[in-house]
Amino acid sequence: MRTLLGAAMSFAGFVKLFDGQSFLKAIQQLDLVPAPLVFPVMVVVVQCEIWLGLALIAGFRTRIVAAMLAGLVSLFITAITIALLRGISGDCGCFGSIASEQLGPGLVVRDSLLLCCCLWLSIQKDLNPSGRQKREETIDYTRIP
Repeated sequence: MRTLLGAAMSFAGFVKLFDGQSFLKAIQQLDLVPAPLVFPVMVVVVQCEIWLGLALIAGFRTRIVAAMLAGLVSLFITAITIALLRGISGDCGCFGSIASEQLGPGLVVRDSLLLCCCLWLSIQKDLNPSGRQKREETIDYTRIP
């Protein structure tokens, strides 16, 4: 699950990186961010998706990265829900123009499933590459000179 979630997030980020105009339009159409902040928000979202996705694939600080991705996905769910409540229609921009998808309740459900995966990963014990739980090393402070 860690690898699939990381791959999906980093892929979405890379698609947005190379097709920035369509994602920029998607952010503008949601009308949640003041015009001067649209580009910086786009850059931050794309960078977070790419780097957090790659970190998840690599297994780097899985619980922390998954929790950060849960926050990002929560923001996506909130933005989509606000847009739907306002009656805004259009492309979500999730995967750029490669797989355009219209704003709708299905996106909220899909992102909620992604959120559940992120939360599940964030509460799991850290595992080593063989799938076994990592041993926690304890320090015996009584033996330190």
